[in-house]
Amino acid sequence: MKILIVLLAVFFMAACANLSGSKEKAQLFEEKFVGEHSFLASCVANKLQSDGRSFMRALQIRNRQYPDMQASEIHAYDTRYLHNAYSTYAPSNPDAILIYGNPAPEILSAAQRSENDKSVYAFALLLQKIDDTTVNASLKGDSFMGNIAWKILQACVTSAAKTLVP
Repeated sequence: MKILIVLLAVFFMAACANLSGSKEKAQLFEEKFVGEHSFLASCVANKLQSDGRSFMRALQIRNRQYPDMQASEIHAYDTRYLHNAYSTYAPSNPDAILIYGNPAPEILSAAQRSENDKSVYAFALLLQKIDDTTVNASLKGDSFMGNIAWKILQACVTSAAKTLVP
């Protein structure tokens, strides 16, 4: 009986040691790009908002700008897990009232950045200015949705570069 209790205790201790106390999402990508953070963030947010695939309709896109940090951040919230999403507006409801249009940037301070609800986002894309022509992009969150957002960012960088070339 003592052996069974010891084995059970060891099993529970090993299980508890593997639990993660942090709700921080894993970083998927980080790279430097040529461009301006607010322009790239608007481009990515607009393309994400206009993506018509059914699994993308469940996302609520927020484009946040932090002038004091010289950064922009795009959060894609999964409306299925938001406490303030009502069935009238939920994209999973086929009779929902969908809100179309480009998400307007929210201007916030760096102090407000830490206050945002970060546990329910599908991904977060941070674009931070390095110098006048370069931004550092880092993406964390769900790998499936994150890969889609990263490809959209790369397309926005390419289209921005084409407009700069005479």
